[in-house]
Amino acid sequence: MSAQRYLVTARKYRPQLFSELVAQQHVTETLKNAIRLDRLAHAYLFSGPRGVGKTTAARILAKAINCTTPLEEREANAEPCRSCDSCRTFEEGRSLNIIEIDAASNNRVDDIRDLRETVRIPPQGGRKKVYIVDEVHMLSTAAFNALLKTLEEPPPHVLFIFATTEPHKVLPTILSRCQRFDFRRIAVPEITDRLTEICEEENIRADEASLMLIARKGDGALRDALSVFDQAVSLCGNDIEYAELAKALGVVEVDRYFEVTDLVAARDTGGMLRLVERTVRAGHDLQEFLSGLSEHLRNLLVARTMEDLDLIEAAQTTRARYGDAVADFTESDLLRLLTVAADAEDAIKGATQPRLKVETTLLKMASITLGADLRTALSKIDRLEEMARRGELPTGDLSGETSSSAPADAPSRTPSRVPADTPKRSTPKKSTAKPSDASRSTPDQNTANPSPPKSKPPKTDAEPPVSGASREPTPASSDAEATARSARTAAPGAAGSTTTLSLVDEPSPKHLGDGTSSTPPPEESPQPATSPKQSPGSGASDLLGKPALRRPSPAEASTDDNEAEPDRAPPDRADAGPITGAWDELLEAVKNDKIQVWSLLHHTEPEAFDDGVVQIAVPNDFHRRVLTSQSSYVLGHLEELVDVSIRTIQFSIRESMDETASQETASDFDPYEYMKRKREENPVVRAIFDQFGGELVW
Repeated sequence: MSAQRYLVTARKYRPQLFSELVAQQHVTETLKNAIRLDRLAHAYLFSGPRGVGKTTAARILAKAINCTTPLEEREANAEPCRSCDSCRTFEEGRSLNIIEIDAASNNRVDDIRDLRETVRIPPQGGRKKVYIVDEVHMLSTAAFNALLKTLEEPPPHVLFIFATTEPHKVLPTILSRCQRFDFRRIAVPEITDRLTEICEEENIRADEASLMLIARKGDGALRDALSVFDQAVSLCGNDIEYAELAKALGVVEVDRYFEVTDLVAARDTGGMLRLVERTVRAGHDLQEFLSGLSEHLRNLLVARTMEDLDLIEAAQTTRARYGDAVADFTESDLLRLLTVAADAEDAIKGATQPRLKVETTLLKMASITLGADLRTALSKIDRLEEMARRGELPTGDLSGETSSSAPADAPSRTPSRVPADTPKRSTPKKSTAKPSDASRSTPDQNTANPSPPKSKPPKTDAEPPVSGASREPTPASSDAEATARSARTAAPGAAGSTTTLSLVDEPSPKHLGDGTSSTPPPEESPQPATSPKQSPGSGASDLLGKPALRRPSPAEASTDDNEAEPDRAPPDRADAGPITGAWDELLEAVKNDKIQVWSLLHHTEPEAFDDGVVQIAVPNDFHRRVLTSQSSYVLGHLEELVDVSIRTIQFSIRESMDETASQETASDFDPYEYMKRKREENPVVRAIFDQFGGELVW
């Protein structure tokens, strides 16, 4: 007595009814309705990936068409009965009315000519003669053309069913004569459910993780998954365990991918190299390792962005693990890591040293700075701009924090460390003159011959004397400014350096590049810790902390700001004399040499010239501050055009010019050139471009 012949699972459990087809209800319902309504077409085209049921659906349709049982007695009024002679002869392979043709091996024009001769023979004891042509896209062009006329007008007893995985290779003239049905890839949960049913039928015990692994190896094809299932049963017997199955299939265990992300969070580059070594020693394919890493990062991204974890194709315990592991990463972190892994997965296909490519990829992941949310930074910038429009921000430079390697005696730049009851130091006044060399510098109060500008009004008793250093830079402050300018072009991160991000080319009045402070002693001009506009709980305090430099209120400006009153243009001014005649030539020279200065300077005009002091009217405080920082540059050009001796330049505000200047400046100022120059000069701006891969776009 011979033993029963063994059948692989894919054949043993091949669907025999429309209801047994997995995940193709959109096709089966249409075909069953066509059978019920007797609206069968003469040609069908089934297309889709491999192993999803195209040929199986064609066989069920052919069997249902020729079933001799009345529709009223069939299941769902359409399914084949599987008990009549027609159904039994087909299932036993003895039917003469259902002919299957493999177009991959019968693709010549002579094969189609033979088919055309046989279609004229009516079915033997059946309703229709059904031709199932598998892999129809393999037919040659001549064979397609030979089939064309027969396919368009076949005999009434003939029905064609074509199956293909590449419908784009079928001639359009053939496609236009068929009803096309596109079969879908089968999802992992649906494959897992089918595997569970087969395990119950075969008395096989398999855990959820093992079935998930088998379903994922099927890659959307149930037939492929069933082949892996047979391999797993042969390896593990009737008790399938995940650890043993993963080792046998050469699959990288999920624990190793969690280890990768843990090392990324810890920035452990040495651990990454050891992990690659263990992966290579275990014999895993490195391309498959990167593919699994991409899927792992994708699952983390799902856990970060979705409220539920249903989109993660894994066991429940593994899903919960993803929910816990995602706490160390933001959405932007995972997107950056996923991009790096995807790029490496494409590059490793042609790499001569795949291990080196994997190592550099993992090291790059471990070196990525996590937690840098650009959207949060941009939102803070928007808030700063809004507060600047309301006048709630401090004046001067928005400087960065002093690095941790700064000298201990350097003045502190962290406002939060200053007690609230400690009076602030008075803010040094910006220089209104910037001499081009030492001969134009005005000595400060420690020199033998101080000479303040003649236009300066006398000081009141309530106002403490301000040294000449607050009006014009001394040689020492000029050296400090040069040091600060050179520090901005140095590499970031140098020991003891202070990185400053400034919107204008002027040194920070709070802290100069050489470590010295130009701040007067606190007893000269004490101020309260908070101003009316900058309370401790305001929005600016939330973003920047308590400001070291702040915008004075109108009441304070009238008493403390020694520069506000003389900077305002007096109502009666003397004629600017030779300066007025040379002004147009000055603008032309500056425009050809330094367009940024010209874009502001051409909104100004000379108002007075007295005793070597040139008074120039500007539309607003922004023009005054920026042009004051460029006063030595303007002074040098002006001396080349006039024959008079010019000692200094002072810029005063005329508010009537503000509206016109703001409109014209918006069109004349070139932000692209400005940011390009800043990226070259300022190390902080350059580091931002390098870190985020930014590009100048305008």
